[in-house]
Amino acid sequence: MVGEPEQRDIETLVARVIRDLAKPEPPLNLDEVRTLLALDRHYYSSTDVGLFEEFAHRIKKGGRMLKINAREQVRQVLERAGLTGLWVPDGRKIFVDQDSPEKKHRWIETHEIAHSLIPWHQEFLMGDDELTLDPACHEVIEAEANFGAGRLLFLGARFAEEARSLPPTFKSVQSLSDRFKNSLKSTFWRFVEDRDPSSLMVGLIGPHPKKVGEVRNTKPVESILVASDEFRKRFGNITRDDLQALVRKHATFKQRGPVFEVADTLTDVNGVRKTFAFEGFCNTYDLMTLGFTT
Repeated sequence: MVGEPEQRDIETLVARVIRDLAKPEPPLNLDEVRTLLALDRHYYSSTDVGLFEEFAHRIKKGGRMLKINAREQVRQVLERAGLTGLWVPDGRKIFVDQDSPEKKHRWIETHEIAHSLIPWHQEFLMGDDELTLDPACHEVIEAEANFGAGRLLFLGARFAEEARSLPPTFKSVQSLSDRFKNSLKSTFWRFVEDRDPSSLMVGLIGPHPKKVGEVRNTKPVESILVASDEFRKRFGNITRDDLQALVRKHATFKQRGPVFEVADTLTDVNGVRKTFAFEGFCNTYDLMTLGFTT
């Protein structure tokens, strides 16, 4: 979703922040980042009527102001959007939904910091709300903010340098998650994509296929495929469904921690079969599957 020119520009902006913070050691201190960028962080709740009134005249859709004056209307707009964070350029304020899981606050806040850091975002949105923008534009803007947040939280190139010094295993992901104080899921994603783009590495994040006590008649959670650049080039034929089938084949009923550790083969775009080592790890919410060449 993020174009190469935009990636370069965002990486330059992040590198400048890291340089101005005197190249900090992990984990990134968000208090120091906000101080450097002159940002204020606040928490809000769905019952915060005063906050809704403040936002009433600022909500945008497709770049145009929406005339929303009634406080109940504003609350409905924000609640329907499933809002978890806001960046308000006026006053340089960041708002984090206090009702969202506390473990996600760090990512939500950094996502909003990235919005404030990327200069062209101010022209497009006031907050993270799929109703404020055309869907296509919204996806690009959000992808750019996610890209910037990832680069900030993992200190630019620092994460990849440290990841390459460790073996390509899930224990390495856990170690880096603790060191950078980021979620296991975001660390796993970064590890697969950034550790070594020239290596063959792939990951799948999704529900446990043998989850016990799962509630029926709920909207199914879609799995996410992440991969190194080299894997995408050589195994562009491998789909999310292919990896899901592999996970169903090997997953045990274990609901937390290591779920399976096996070797299996994948066939590349030229019909050549390659053996991969696969590790499955569940944090009770997601089953993360790491595949790498042996």
